[in-house]
Amino acid sequence: MPKIIKTTESSLEEIFERIFDKMMPKISRLQIERTYSINQVAKMLGRSHKKISDLVTTGMLKATPDRRIYESSVREYNQK
Repeated sequence: MPKIIKTTESSLEEIFERIFDKMMPKISRLQIERTYSINQVAKMLGRSHKKISDLVTTGMLKATPDRRIYESSVREYNQK
């Protein structure tokens, strides 16, 4: 025979939080890097869309698989 357990919503929320924290550790804000579209970077650097796209293609600007450019890559390129 199944047991019936009576609890509160807040108790359940705490239990789920603990479970999720163990299963998926929280990502700190330092681990999440901002990304920009090619158009955004072109405007920031005063370059054409084609030029920025070429820089991504050649690897001069590091980007995600969907071609969003990492903020650190833009900074690094700007310092050259």
